[in-house]
Amino acid sequence: MGRITVELLRRRAEHNEGCLTDLKEIALHQQDIERIEVIGDACRQLEIIYLCNNYISRIEGLVHLKNLRYLNLAVNNIRSIEGLEGCESLQKLDLTLNFVEDLSTVENLRANAFLETLNLTGNPCTKVPGYRAFVIHTLPHLKDLDGDAVARSERILARQAGEELAEAAETQASRVREQERLKNEMIANGIDPFPPKYNEKGERVYGYTPEERIQMLRETQREEEERKDASAPRPGSISAIHAELTKKPVPLTPEEEKAKYGRLLLRNEGKIGFTLNEESDGGKAVEVCVEPGKFISTTLINVNVDIDCVRVTVKGKLLQIPLSVEVSPSQATVVRSSTTGQLKITVPVAGTVHQHHRLPEPRAALHNAPTVAPLAATQS
Repeated sequence: MGRITVELLRRRAEHNEGCLTDLKEIALHQQDIERIEVIGDACRQLEIIYLCNNYISRIEGLVHLKNLRYLNLAVNNIRSIEGLEGCESLQKLDLTLNFVEDLSTVENLRANAFLETLNLTGNPCTKVPGYRAFVIHTLPHLKDLDGDAVARSERILARQAGEELAEAAETQASRVREQERLKNEMIANGIDPFPPKYNEKGERVYGYTPEERIQMLRETQREEEERKDASAPRPGSISAIHAELTKKPVPLTPEEEKAKYGRLLLRNEGKIGFTLNEESDGGKAVEVCVEPGKFISTTLINVNVDIDCVRVTVKGKLLQIPLSVEVSPSQATVVRSSTTGQLKITVPVAGTVHQHHRLPEPRAALHNAPTVAPLAATQS
């Protein structure tokens, strides 16, 4: 099952340098997502979300997106319109080709006062008699429904037939609830409400229902796993031995390095030239000079200073320099030469950060204070 994770969001936020706190737009279409999660907590400034062509069955987890203006959930498994009450700025909602049957759930959009465009094309509820008039009557602020502008005459007619439309919607909602009850009863009795169907060639045929879409996804995932297992080399074969010999070792995390070796290791994945001076400024600071290259953009360089280590990442390749003394990362300074491209990192040693600003002792201050002669009295 495809899931929304922070790592996935960062990959899809490359246009914003992977930053999620101020992300305005994100596209998560065709990711086999079955549930909306994480996105409402990690990206609260989102204004545009594309979640089309997935397997989402419920609108949820968006209550914190106060700035959301456009939500695209076309081609999913959504059965009910809900969970959007907190999206105060929502202007456009696309639910094309979903499975919304209960027309009365449109009433949940009354809280979205700025909603102007709604697309429900391809949903079962559009076949209900009086569908368009009911939606227009329920959402009087709507300007466009299913790609057609809402005319003033439609609003007047919908207002006049309000009671009849409400009765028709309630009748249809009762029918939907009864169908759902029967389906749940069949499942409870061990009966598959959607038994597999096959064509003349013996091939599995899927209908267009939420359950069968999920079945088709599971079948595709199973076939993909079988294909991977079939292509994997057999243990002991030449290809398996070759893959084992050429496999790149997985780098240890800092915690794993300390647990295994008792200390951090020097790592230089990019073979970058560097110098380390732990006696800079009379032993009060540590100075690291790195040579990433003159023509390497500064945006491709990342510097991270820990209390016992300096890490420099250049184009994704790590240079890790362990230190024998503890430093103060919050006081670190990084300067890059515009002529040579050299990177100079200076970090004060932990015990000397406040020595430069040490106040004199009270007695010494009094003893060393300059004497001031008293002013002579003057006569006018």
